Amino acid sequence: MTSRTLAAALATILALPLALTAQTPAALPPAAAPALAPETAAALDNLTGRLLLHGQAYEYDRQLADGIGPRLTGSANYVKAVDWAIAEFTRLGLKNVHKESWTIPATWEPAEFASAHILEPHIQRLHLESEGWSPSTPESGIRGPVFHLPNLNSADAIRAEAANIKGSIILIDSDSHNSGEPASEGTIYQNHKLLADLGALAILSGTGTVQNAVSVGGPWDGAILPLPTAVVGQEDTLLLRRLLEKGPVTIKFRFINAIREHVSIDNVVADLPGRDLPKEIVLIGGHLDSWHPGTGAQDNGTGAASVVAIAQAVTASGRAPRRTLRFALFGGEEEGLLGSQAFTRAHQAEMPSYDAVLITDTGSDAPKGWMTLGRADLTAALAPIKPLLAGLGADGISNYPRIAFGTDDAGFLARGVPALVLWTSFDKYMALHHKPSDTFDKVSQRDLSLGATVVGLTAYAIADSPQPFAPHLTPDQVEDQMKKAKIFDEFDDMRKNGWLY
Repeated sequence: MTSRTLAAALATILALPLALTAQTPAALPPAAAPALAPETAAALDNLTGRLLLHGQAYEYDRQLADGIGPRLTGSANYVKAVDWAIAEFTRLGLKNVHKESWTIPATWEPAEFASAHILEPHIQRLHLESEGWSPSTPESGIRGPVFHLPNLNSADAIRAEAANIKGSIILIDSDSHNSGEPASEGTIYQNHKLLADLGALAILSGTGTVQNAVSVGGPWDGAILPLPTAVVGQEDTLLLRRLLEKGPVTIKFRFINAIREHVSIDNVVADLPGRDLPKEIVLIGGHLDSWHPGTGAQDNGTGAASVVAIAQAVTASGRAPRRTLRFALFGGEEEGLLGSQAFTRAHQAEMPSYDAVLITDTGSDAPKGWMTLGRADLTAALAPIKPLLAGLGADGISNYPRIAFGTDDAGFLARGVPALVLWTSFDKYMALHHKPSDTFDKVSQRDLSLGATVVGLTAYAIADSPQPFAPHLTPDQVEDQMKKAKIFDEFDDMRKNGWLY
């Protein structure tokens, strides 16, 4: 799942207790679930056994995380992951297996990892990493005084600190983001550029978590950041703040990054044609890329592995559903949903034929159900499969809307396509994702298999139904949905900055 680091927004959003905003099955109005057709019910029983008892999601995640490793968009490891997915989809006998290319403004990966120290008032190591898509420091590193910026959200507030900003390393933390009125993503992006214009040496982002675990992220558009930008751990951030209360603080850090501009990146797409309605599509998707401190086992090895495991189980079942199942693995999610946005642009004319889109990008916590992103009609549309999901402990519905622009559903959602995101507790996910601890040993085989089963059963049931899943929304209805969910400002900001269409 993407980390929109310039505003440090997503981590805060996802850390909120979903229980406060979710609807449990008991809270939903009672509805009589229509019975599944006998042949569909039998196929779902078969698929449940194949995914739960013989499913390959855990093994596929092992191959991605341990066998290939971290998969920064455009890196050699990412290319290996693309080739791996092409080979596996082909081996499974899927049709139309292919790559779809798009261009990222720049690729980025560490050439030399960071070193960092406090120099004054005393010498001490800092737990620091280069932010994703940061330019390199000079060979000799960057040395300078630290200035804690009290408000990143207001250009006027930033200009008022111009004398302190010039020649300083700017420390930005949660207080910087939470001071004053909340700012849009576009505003934060521009304010980072403003810091460069005012002569800041670098930016130090205090977005790490406990035990100085550095949580790496990057920009929202795949472009190189305007200043060398580093991420520092939580305890080190608090130390710097305490030291600044007593007097001047000087630090030095260095890192060298490899950057290539205007690089072609591949998504991977494959189809299992529908037996009756092959031109109608149910898409199962997740992102293949990851960050690099760990191996991306949770984010999003679990999701990518689930997509391939569902393809394996459905093909092994020998019964294609009525509609085509399309399996998609996107790149560039972590840099701003770039691969899925490129996909929705390239397939704009096809969007009316997409009956539903199901995205898995929430790790290996046990599944709780589906996030319907504010659409109550999707709850009713899921009623036929609810008894099966209840048997997996996953018949819950969350209408929590803030996830809407946090993963690869966004481009489909903006175009009115019915979209679902797998709902888990996020507890393990948020503790691990984007950090060195995001490794395969943290993945629960049981919970990952349950999640893949929930996604597979839901997608198959939708694809095999005689009726369409749910209506497509018009642009005006999409706007109304965003307003009712109280996320219209975020939606409009992304739209105006070209991050959605």
